[in-house]
Amino acid sequence: MKELLGVSEASYLRPLLYGLEAPESPFRLLVDIPAETAIKLRERIENLRCAFLSPIDYARHGADYLIVPDISVSSSVRTETVQLFINPEVRNIQSLAVDVRVTSEIILAKIILIEKFPNLTSAERSIQFVPMAPNLREMLKKADAALVVNFHPQRLSPGGSFVLDLVEEWNDLTGLPYVHGFWVGREDSETLHLTPELTRAKQNGLAHLQDVARRLAQQRGLPTDDASRYFSSFSFGFGQDEEQGLSEFIRYAYYHGVLPDIPDINFFEIDSP
Repeated sequence: MKELLGVSEASYLRPLLYGLEAPESPFRLLVDIPAETAIKLRERIENLRCAFLSPIDYARHGADYLIVPDISVSSSVRTETVQLFINPEVRNIQSLAVDVRVTSEIILAKIILIEKFPNLTSAERSIQFVPMAPNLREMLKKADAALVVNFHPQRLSPGGSFVLDLVEEWNDLTGLPYVHGFWVGREDSETLHLTPELTRAKQNGLAHLQDVARRLAQQRGLPTDDASRYFSSFSFGFGQDEEQGLSEFIRYAYYHGVLPDIPDINFFEIDSP
């Protein structure tokens, strides 16, 4: 029986999944929205042992999980993956339409607005979050601003709206990369046995990144150069900068009342394949 890996449809994951979707792979990819993947891992639905989680989905149950070392998706520059659109007439954001598929990006938007743009938020009342499907036009009709998470490379027209790239704003605030997600699992021998395969998949994906970009370009109707530039905007390791970026994000989330405590960041101990 194949082992299940919980993933999202996000294109930036593709270099990490290289070969894992092949018929001869020992894995089967369980694709779902990030919030649902986090629930399936927590509840052990379909015996899911390992999943690619966002920082908040990890931090809420960090004591139960270990992180697979040296693998993540992070970015420090404008990627147009996490964008905040603000209606042009708005001077004080009281309502924010948010993408129902995500969790960490909602907290990222809250952190950026409060820490960097206090003039756009009210000191007397907290921002009202309005969960919606990711339709920019409809979101801006229902709220002062809209948070849109692009799982695939694309450019949304702001249509007169003021737009912030939240990855860029996070890096400006902290000097650190924003970590979009990473592999996590429970501390058991079965999950530990899976981790070298995930490391090999990442190494193979980065070694064949042009091939990964070509496939994405064909599927999304993009020039190959655009797909290559998209992948070049991300980093796929989990070094000191990424660990500090994750720690800082968790610290901010705790400070703003999102988390009840600050979990330790613990990794699987594995040998290099």
